[in-house]
Amino acid sequence: MQKVNPTKGFITVASKRKQFLMGADNLKESILDFYPEAKVTLFTEQRFIDDPECQVYFRDFDQVIATPSDTNREKMWGMANTPYDLTFYMDADIEIVHEDVATVFDRIEDNDMVWVELKKETAKHFTEWGWGTGPLDHLTHCGGICLYRSDKTLVKEFMQDWYDIHMLMRNGEHKPVGCENVPKSFFQWDQLTLWHLLWHNEKYKSLKWKYFDDNYRWNYYSSFGFNKDGTHNYGVVDPVVIHYSSWMDKFGDKGYL
Repeated sequence: MQKVNPTKGFITVASKRKQFLMGADNLKESILDFYPEAKVTLFTEQRFIDDPECQVYFRDFDQVIATPSDTNREKMWGMANTPYDLTFYMDADIEIVHEDVATVFDRIEDNDMVWVELKKETAKHFTEWGWGTGPLDHLTHCGGICLYRSDKTLVKEFMQDWYDIHMLMRNGEHKPVGCENVPKSFFQWDQLTLWHLLWHNEKYKSLKWKYFDDNYRWNYYSSFGFNKDGTHNYGVVDPVVIHYSSWMDKFGDKGYL
């Protein structure tokens, strides 16, 4: 049974390097620019929380929570442990550029989860996308954006399984049924584990999910391009989320290139 007045909040996760803390700080500020009353929680490593030089990146967060490890996929653990009933997760290398971020929770409707679809027309922008010609022989969901009912037990279990199973898959300790024809290189990506859980795992067949109706407004990759006349590509008008996945200085202090 859904709560009458669920708590609503945003989360992001920054591990491995200080540069992701810088990105998370910028993401939070951009959310608050358009949605001042928003609650935003950061998940990050304890070593950053204890570092006096990093305190500047923690201002104005609703909560700062320590991750259990220092991998580059702590995001799924954070997604499973969100403090909110309804959660919008975003990668740390994202910036909000539109006021519609304040209405994102309305888009859950009667679904358990809402995702951004990785479409064939944009496949050239991804390091890896497909491995065959079948309808599901490709990655289908972006793991960097998710709106979900985090107060639902099965959804929280999904997020925790996504974390646990991905760690086994990428370490070569688990190859689930349905992944026989998937090249080894794909196993490093959390999107493959996500793909398997949504399409092949019987435990989660009852979960109700959909893609965002205005798909790439909610995950406009910087590699898609920005035109001089102010327009965007792939039919996107007025994006809400700009994802700088390929434009972030992940080893220096330049921010977004």
